[in-house]
Amino acid sequence: MSRIGKKPVELPKGVTVATGSDFFEVKGPKGSVRRAIPTDVHLVTEGSVVTVVAREGVTAEASSRLTGTFRSHLANAVAGVTTGYKKSIRLEGTGYKAELKGSTLTLSLGLSHPVVFDVPKGLSVAIPGDSKNTVLQLETVDRDLLGKVVAQLQSFRPPEPYKGKGVRLMVDGSPSASPVLVKIRQKAGKAGKGKGK
Repeated sequence: MSRIGKKPVELPKGVTVATGSDFFEVKGPKGSVRRAIPTDVHLVTEGSVVTVVAREGVTAEASSRLTGTFRSHLANAVAGVTTGYKKSIRLEGTGYKAELKGSTLTLSLGLSHPVVFDVPKGLSVAIPGDSKNTVLQLETVDRDLLGKVVAQLQSFRPPEPYKGKGVRLMVDGSPSASPVLVKIRQKAGKAGKGKGK
């Protein structure tokens, strides 16, 4: 087994794990997370501790890979249903803004058309009132879902390396009034032409 896979996962009070032949589901105060799991591994629960164990006949290499991966999935699910996951995004650019109606997010990103994005189930989106509709606060119990949505939103207008315009990820916990943005590698602009004679 891998070093990560050997570590048991502690279940906080109020968190339970249910398993099936091809899945596990973690429930807690914030909600529930369900994950598919291959038949080569299974979960062993002893009191408030859960361990990922490879089944008999699985090669050492596959055992190391699978137990480590699904131990991480399990730990992420436990953290999600306990405290949740949050990310903030800022729309950086003149005229860039967002509008939320129900589960439909409409983004103005300097394109010839507005970008319409359907917020997936299990993810909540909030736009702080003092952000001038340029900050999105995303929250969910599912870490994988959060990463997928952030990547999709950034794909609509990736940050460009000259002025930093685009869909920018904010450092966790930074307030919307004075955002701290994740740094991107910026390039120098083109040099001015030399004076003619």
